[in-house]
Amino acid sequence: MVGQYQGPDGTAALVVVAPIWNIIYSLGLLTGTGGSVLFSAQRGGHQESGSENQYFTAAVSGSVLLAALAWVGLLLFQGTLLTFFGADESLLPLAEIYMKPIRYVFPLFLFNQLLAAFLRNDGAPGLATLGVLAGGVLILILPSLLGAESLWLAMPIAEVLTALYAASAMGRYTRLLSR
Repeated sequence: MVGQYQGPDGTAALVVVAPIWNIIYSLGLLTGTGGSVLFSAQRGGHQESGSENQYFTAAVSGSVLLAALAWVGLLLFQGTLLTFFGADESLLPLAEIYMKPIRYVFPLFLFNQLLAAFLRNDGAPGLATLGVLAGGVLILILPSLLGAESLWLAMPIAEVLTALYAASAMGRYTRLLSR
């Protein structure tokens, strides 16, 4: 879709931007998968009730710290990072345009991965799957609805909607568990 609307330079700028959100996704997988596996192992081992919550708290705390560090790093060194990942003086302006809406929701990439991992490992894999699939479908549909010039708003909008869904699913699921 990017190549269709923006041409070869748009596709090249996408390749430059992709490693940045891959890093934040990876940090979310790190804290989410690690924390949720420990959480599930503790819960499955039938240890004292409630002790598994410390793993969720640690994963969220680690995610907040990593998201804050990554976000500050992105805000302070965006041009340097884009250049490091391959932007030259002709691609840098386009890559910065692509990054602008993503910058505002950058931590959500991490938190969506965290919440999805806990939902998957805590007995609600369907909720996590639905959230991830809905986000992907939104990224495909929104550019058609918003128009080619708004192509780069699709991913941040999808992330916000996915985060709202994941947070509400997590809230509903934890309320059910506490009964």
